Amino acid sequence: MTQHPSHSRLTFAWTLLMVLTIASLMAGRANIAGPLGLTGSAVVLTVAAVKAHRILMDFLNLRDAPAGWRGAFLLWLGLVAVAIWLAAAVPVLLSR
Repeated sequence: MTQHPSHSRLTFAWTLLMVLTIASLMAGRANIAGPLGLTGSAVVLTVAAVKAHRILMDFLNLRDAPAGWRGAFLLWLGLVAVAIWLAAAVPVLLSR
């Protein structure tokens, strides 16, 4: 039987998610006068990926899942984050 995460682990994860949400909001608003840019979008996407990782590990209890499932979910998460960033970066890089 799978053991549920402790309340302290979930509280820490929730607190970290809130801090990361504020960080991504601040990063997104740092350049409010113009576009976010490639670096800014990479920062926001990285923060989003870290948040998704914490949700998968702590709230969906993927930490106790077999290594294959963990690897598949984390690979998918990485591929989606990279694909989103490339979708924004390629047009910018090609226009230079």
